[in-house]
Amino acid sequence: MKKNYKHYLVPITFIVLTVIGCLLHIFFDNDWWGLRLWVALDVSFAVALGVIAFMVYLEYIKAEDEIKIYFHVKGKLKNTGLSLLRKDCTRSEIFGLLGMMQPENSKRFSVDTTELALILKEVQAVQKAQKNRFVIEMKNHEFEQFEILEEEV
Repeated sequence: MKKNYKHYLVPITFIVLTVIGCLLHIFFDNDWWGLRLWVALDVSFAVALGVIAFMVYLEYIKAEDEIKIYFHVKGKLKNTGLSLLRKDCTRSEIFGLLGMMQPENSKRFSVDTTELALILKEVQAVQKAQKNRFVIEMKNHEFEQFEILEEEV
């Protein structure tokens, strides 16, 4: 069994640098230039890590956004009554929801291939946070195969 040491590289580096910093502080005077350099690096790294943590937190919040799913039929926007978290808005989740919205679950839904390409572009736009709702373009005969929970917007 091959062990993956890269997984532990960051915590090991953090621990080693912390121990080195403590040893420098214990064994050398406050006037030593190396200790002053270490303190300056320590402060700059702490600020940088704080900024990075804040940026990651903002991305996490964005991934938790609720994305409502709509059908666009004959120029009208119809609310399906369904929603996903942005992080869960994937092609497989969307197609799974479309499959579950049929009155007869034994059949497979049918959507034109041009609409499938638009669905994939819509998935990418939602995942990149360029859009805050998921709109599926379809023709009237395609819309009739689905049961929606709510009506027009």
